[in-house]
Amino acid sequence: MLLDDSEITLQVLKPHLTAVGFDVHALSSLRQFVNEVMDWKPHLIVTDLYMPGMSGAELCSWLRAQIQTAKTPIIICSSAAPKELERIVREVGADGFVSKDEGPEALARRLHELCEEIVW
Repeated sequence: MLLDDSEITLQVLKPHLTAVGFDVHALSSLRQFVNEVMDWKPHLIVTDLYMPGMSGAELCSWLRAQIQTAKTPIIICSSAAPKELERIVREVGADGFVSKDEGPEALARRLHELCEEIVW
């Protein structure tokens, strides 16, 4: 499941991740995400950090508090500085981060690495 308030980002990331084997459900609305995440039961969640209404860090904390998503791997994808991303990931219990500046290939690589670590 991919959440980013930028339609442009979603238009870039979704086809790339789909092409490398991921089944991507992309959403630009936090409200829509919250309504669908419990029904869709994603294997992975990728979220932007800076969004209106609730930051990706706040969303991660909320997801960790929900029984259905407490153990779902979460990657924060943002253009924030790597040091800031490292700190936020530690604070909120995300499973990693990828800088948007690295491009969609870096996100796909990190997601594949995470999938290899997960025991399904």
